[in-house]
Amino acid sequence: MPGTRLADVIVPEIFMPYVKEETINRNLFLRSGIAAPVEGVDISRGGVKVNIPMWKRPVADDEILKEGTPLTVNKITATKDVALIHARSGAFSSTDVAHLLAGDDPMKAIGNFMSDWWADRLSVILCASLKGAMGSAGMADSVLDKSTTELDAKLMTQASFLLGDNFSKIKAVAFSSKVLAKLKQLDIVDWVQPSELEMGYYTYMEKRVIVDDCLAPESDGVYPIYFFGNGAVVFNENDTLQEIEFDRDILLKEDVVSSTRVFTMHPRGIRFKGEPAGDFATNEELANPANWERVAERKNIAITKLLAKISD
Repeated sequence: MPGTRLADVIVPEIFMPYVKEETINRNLFLRSGIAAPVEGVDISRGGVKVNIPMWKRPVADDEILKEGTPLTVNKITATKDVALIHARSGAFSSTDVAHLLAGDDPMKAIGNFMSDWWADRLSVILCASLKGAMGSAGMADSVLDKSTTELDAKLMTQASFLLGDNFSKIKAVAFSSKVLAKLKQLDIVDWVQPSELEMGYYTYMEKRVIVDDCLAPESDGVYPIYFFGNGAVVFNENDTLQEIEFDRDILLKEDVVSSTRVFTMHPRGIRFKGEPAGDFATNEELANPANWERVAERKNIAITKLLAKISD
């Protein structure tokens, strides 16, 4: 008797929305609201890049009213933020998920497997983008580089205020598990458990903590720590181009399932000015500061960065 085949247990109309929703639940950048969709971003027209709508803050003095003297009309102008469109895929054989096919709900089990995989890959893409964007020349004042200094509470506080009087925009902080261990030693993070039914999380100065080991050391023992405002990262997805496909190698008697998603994952206010060498940008191209350029006022870009050393 033939075994259970992937195409027999996966209903695309149910499976794909489930994977999308679970990816958001499992990716902490998405679940926290740091990465969120922006209205008006249309990635269904094709191409490699898309414009992100953004308005410049008016810079004008107030005026003293004087009878018979008209007010000066100040223009509200748009700035051109440009995000990359990513098209990424993953393929898995039946041997990769064989243990999942034996359960009571194999479609849900495989959906969870793929959701975990996508949540991880989206984080990797974002981490590469952050490294490149925040390394660009225009963002220097939003980076506190203390690469030769051991991480401590004072550095964390200083980095929290790199936006000046816009410091209140910062709602979350992201770093690796190595950094979390250091901050726990310093006793400056707290554990929050909203309820028995909700997943707990750490906070730093009442800011949501995101722990992801894609934020690896940038040099020997020097770790990046990012501070974010809500919606600091643009995540829009083209649902019509989501695909789940099946194939079968009749010689190996092996099923293959692939998943494709098309989306943006973009630090808002810092445009990608480079041109991908291939059809779409690689993670290496994302991590290259030369490919990025600040287009918004620095203090209105709700991302700051700390680089600090952690000794073993």
